[in-house]
Amino acid sequence: MRLLDILEDDQGSTTKNIHCIFEYCDKVLANELNKREKALPVDAQKRIMRELLSAVDVLHGKMIMHRDIKPDNILIDSRGRLKLADFGLAKKASFL
Repeated sequence: MRLLDILEDDQGSTTKNIHCIFEYCDKVLANELNKREKALPVDAQKRIMRELLSAVDVLHGKMIMHRDIKPDNILIDSRGRLKLADFGLAKKASFL
C-alpha cells in the first residue's frame, strides 16, 4: 500500500500518537469471498496468488516478515489490484 502522509498528534508531554494515512482501498478480500456462492474462477485464483506472492517477495527482499497474512488483511483497490495491510505483527528478518 502507498503511504500518503504521517501525522503526529501530541497528547501531552509523554504521549504522542502517530497516524499513517494510506491510499484508499474499498474492498477487503475476505468480504468479497464471503459474498460469493461459488468459488472464484481458476484464473482469478491464479491472479490473486500471483499478486500475493509478488507482494511477499517484495517484503522479503526488504527483510520484512508480515506474519499475519489472511483474507482480512488483503485489500483490493479500485483497479482490482491486491494490497497487503495490517503490519502490526511485522518483524525485521535476520535470516531471509
